Amino acid sequence: MIATGIGSLPGADMRGSLAAMAETFDQLIPLPELPGRGVGGQIIGRATAVLVDLPVDHGPGGWRLADSTDHAARSARSLLRSDLDDLEEVLADEEARVKISLAGPLTLATGLHLRAGESVLADTSALADVTASLAEGISQLVAELRRRMPKITWTLQVDEPSAPAVLSGAIPTQSGLYRHPAMAGSTAVELWQTVVSGCGEAEVSMHCCGTPVPWELAHKAGFSTVWCEVTSSLNLDRVAEWVESGARLGMGIVDTMKVDEVPPVDHLIDRVLWLARRLEIAPALLKSGFLTPSCGLAGWSRHNAADVCRTVRRAGDLVDEQLDRASG
Repeated sequence: MIATGIGSLPGADMRGSLAAMAETFDQLIPLPELPGRGVGGQIIGRATAVLVDLPVDHGPGGWRLADSTDHAARSARSLLRSDLDDLEEVLADEEARVKISLAGPLTLATGLHLRAGESVLADTSALADVTASLAEGISQLVAELRRRMPKITWTLQVDEPSAPAVLSGAIPTQSGLYRHPAMAGSTAVELWQTVVSGCGEAEVSMHCCGTPVPWELAHKAGFSTVWCEVTSSLNLDRVAEWVESGARLGMGIVDTMKVDEVPPVDHLIDRVLWLARRLEIAPALLKSGFLTPSCGLAGWSRHNAADVCRTVRRAGDLVDEQLDRASG
């Protein structure tokens, strides 16, 4: 089973982090996020770096739409440019699969604000504009990546940690006294489809580390893979339907909230076997999926982050045989 990374790493050395990811996760290399580099390297700042014809700036209230870009916005774009240069240099002319992560429209809308201070969620027109800008930016990014590194097969991971809260009406307004209304599922699907359609032939997946995971909406939107944490709170019927439909499952098998606790490889394999038993499907169906930590590792020490990535890789190398035995 293919093992890969899912999000952030500690530190600020992109080239070193990328080289480590390429060595550990050579079957699907993740371009890591390094939030320790400042707001431009964090999830919202990274997404603003690809927006097209939509200036933003960063102030005391966070990221917001603006009349012109400021230093923070220019820094976010510069970091992305530098990261792509590092990616091209580290991989050179290699043939590989690489995964790029960006915030999806729901999560971006919770962290990006209107000029008056309220989040973009409060304005349907602004939400549509931001999503269209994000989709165009992703389309241009994918085209550039293919031009610069034609031997690479690209995967886009759309990060939507805020999706469950947006869909359930749990996002507070600026005042904190109220909540934004729950977003209709059809609206979320339309926004996601806008992003997916901008990716061309690149494989597009969704990472949702919150609960409940919007399985049905993800399927309608056209995501080929959903990455989520393997926990007892998963809707097992939905997961089984997802896997049996032929879609892929990214299984987060390390609880990254237990900072610097590296589980033994046998424990990670047991998580996969537990899921296979609970789903009541042919265990071999999970072999097309992926193993990852459940979420980012930015809060971990560099040593333990590297160690847990290697442990996930070892689990990926061993788990297929265990699933075959379970099938027998």
